[in-house]
Amino acid sequence: MKLIEKIVTGTANVLAVAGLAILLMLAAFTLLDGLLRSLANFPLDLVREIGDLVAAISGACCLPIVLLCRNNITLRLFDNLLSEKLARIVDIFASTLVWIVMIGMAWQFYLFSMKTLNAHDVTWLLNVPKAPFWFVVDAVLWVGVAVQTFVVIQDITGKRTVQSQEPIA
Repeated sequence: MKLIEKIVTGTANVLAVAGLAILLMLAAFTLLDGLLRSLANFPLDLVREIGDLVAAISGACCLPIVLLCRNNITLRLFDNLLSEKLARIVDIFASTLVWIVMIGMAWQFYLFSMKTLNAHDVTWLLNVPKAPFWFVVDAVLWVGVAVQTFVVIQDITGKRTVQSQEPIA
């Protein structure tokens, strides 16, 4: 189980770093686009063309680490009212529900990617195909499904070792 945890944690960390690096590059190119547009009347059309697609990839890359560290919204209202065993059952139910939602999202993005591919959808100015970007987002979502599967297994076995870095208020 330690090896699987290392692989899952490493994958989630690498994807998060990659997603943030991509977002940083997008920000730099957006800044460069603005500077070139105002100073030299030479906009970078590629930034406007694929900026939203690149941002979608970047955002998706951060999802697995959020799932692994349980940094999603969590209601702890009943923790003091329920027994420890019942609170654990509620946690298992919640993580299973997140797992089901992730599967649904990944499946819907796959269908959307296939529709985009079959429609030969391209950007409006440079005709860059959109489908490869959506397939990358979908692949990252499936990694998120795998990570959430690991979280559910940890919750069921009671061997939760990856914790959020943020303090609980």
